[in-house]
Amino acid sequence: MTRRSLKPLVAAAGLLLPLSALTACGSVQAVAGLPAATATPSATATPTATPTATPVAVTPVQNDLALGSAHHELQAGGMTLAVDYWSTLDMGKWTAEAAKPVQLAATITGPNLGTKKRQQKAYVSNFTVTSSLVAADGTVTTGPTVQDTSRQTPGYLAMAPYAYSTSFVVPAVPAGTRSVEMLISYDVLEQSAPGATDYSKQTATDTITVAIAQPADAE
Repeated sequence: MTRRSLKPLVAAAGLLLPLSALTACGSVQAVAGLPAATATPSATATPTATPTATPVAVTPVQNDLALGSAHHELQAGGMTLAVDYWSTLDMGKWTAEAAKPVQLAATITGPNLGTKKRQQKAYVSNFTVTSSLVAADGTVTTGPTVQDTSRQTPGYLAMAPYAYSTSFVVPAVPAGTRSVEMLISYDVLEQSAPGATDYSKQTATDTITVAIAQPADAE
């Protein structure tokens, strides 16, 4: 064997060294038994919602007699009832335990009505009040009913200069009652012709709400 044939083998062996060296460098941590480095996730703060107080709407108590009286105009067919309501008891004394008076006067008008012989007349034959008691939480209970039915035929004459006038009392109501709602109805009879004994009936309805004075308000 000649010395010239050994040179390529030596050169090839020299070329293998860098590859083995790179392989050894890449496996140092595994060989040493050290754990591979891993990325530690950073903690993320979760925002906490702050509860917001919801404002509660306070509904004022309706009082149709807050000014001392009320004037309503109601329709009964082609007729109109003009009604005035008032109370002789100061609103500050409309407490739950008090007897609470209500007075009214109603006058009927219409295109065919009048006191002359050739005009028709109108009468109130029946008057009814149904009360509802409203508590602070909105609970509604039925209160007393007042009724006035005419004992004369056909009813009470209620045209100017006359009027149907009456009064009633709202008795003591349960403590905590905030208001009294009164559903009022008027049965009105109208002559079919001047001097006739036949009548047509129309009903007019109305609502009156009065606040009940609470202990703190009554002082």
